[in-house]
Amino acid sequence: MKPAIQFSLLLIVLQVHNGHGDKDPLQEKLASSIADFAFKFSRQVASLQSAQKNIFFSPLSISMAFSMIGMGAKSNTQNQIYKGLGLTSIDTSKIHKLFKQLIQRLMTPGAKMDIGNALWIKKLHKILPKFSKGVKRLYKAESFNFEQSSVAEKQINDYVNKKTDGKITKAVQGLDPAAIMVLVNYIYFKDDWKYPFKPKLTHEEDFFIDEGKTVKVDMMENTEHYRYFHDEALSCWVVELPHKGGAAAWFILPDEGKLKKVEDAMGEETLSKWRKSLKKGDKISLSLPKFSMSASYNLNNVLSGLGITDVFSSNADLSGITGSSGLQVNEAIHQAVLDIHEKGSEAAAVTAVTIGPKSYFFPVELKFNKPFFLTILAPNDGPMLFMGKVMNPVQK
Repeated sequence: MKPAIQFSLLLIVLQVHNGHGDKDPLQEKLASSIADFAFKFSRQVASLQSAQKNIFFSPLSISMAFSMIGMGAKSNTQNQIYKGLGLTSIDTSKIHKLFKQLIQRLMTPGAKMDIGNALWIKKLHKILPKFSKGVKRLYKAESFNFEQSSVAEKQINDYVNKKTDGKITKAVQGLDPAAIMVLVNYIYFKDDWKYPFKPKLTHEEDFFIDEGKTVKVDMMENTEHYRYFHDEALSCWVVELPHKGGAAAWFILPDEGKLKKVEDAMGEETLSKWRKSLKKGDKISLSLPKFSMSASYNLNNVLSGLGITDVFSSNADLSGITGSSGLQVNEAIHQAVLDIHEKGSEAAAVTAVTIGPKSYFFPVELKFNKPFFLTILAPNDGPMLFMGKVMNPVQK
């Protein structure tokens, strides 16, 4: 019997297949780490916002940007970054080489993807050669200099706008004049479905947000031999929509009332089980909303909830960047956008990390240089013994 399933969106997992049939164990470990980080990050975001608010982000963009920060971090700051990103199972000396290999693999012809990194460095601030050469060699990072933060802000936004084909136009806003460096990672993806939806079949239909609320959506329709799987243990359907260039989008539809159960169980083990279980069978009659969404996250808040705290505080040790211990990440912003339509999908993300001087907390300064009052109290919280009003301290 052919199952007729209507899929709503919980999460999209974009996979890019190697295409060569060989599997690098370390690359598989890196992919697993990024997937686990994605699920942890998603749950953390969900805990910080309304239950009915969309979530969309690029775990690869965030992981890559903060791995670059990790290259210039030391001691506990570096340990927190790698632990929070889920990279502790990989030898630290190999992490950056693995990202370099990943960039090379994702940028191969046919992948329909652009990924890159860039640094904006304030003039008169010297970056250590080891860090500068490392991010250029391993992350293919471009490097630019700036003098005024307002000029740098425009340069960064123009750069990201161009690299994401206009999908993200404001990577940074109100750049701190004290900033000495801005690190940017961008990812842009666009490809057609292998089995495109026919626009003439798209029609308006109800989308059930919860039991008491519905909205009208443009529902796309297609019937194809998609790979799919029903996870009996987690009570959800998984269907894979392949792109022409080799990437694949997974859509996961929890059974009625099982959304939280599925969300809580998501992790690399679950992903691995689904990957092995997806199979072609009877044709799937697929209904999928046509939609666009965007999201922006202050990573200072989200990553702090995942244990990455020092890098955002005066405890930060980023001495591997300039040699100075007086730096911290002042602001880290992540933005992502997604379009799902009949022809294919288009997505872009940017992670912008602003580094500047540490914000120290100074003691409160009180100067009794004007009239004041005083009291003298008896021991053990006893009664007030004396009270005075001092108008002139030198008056006898």
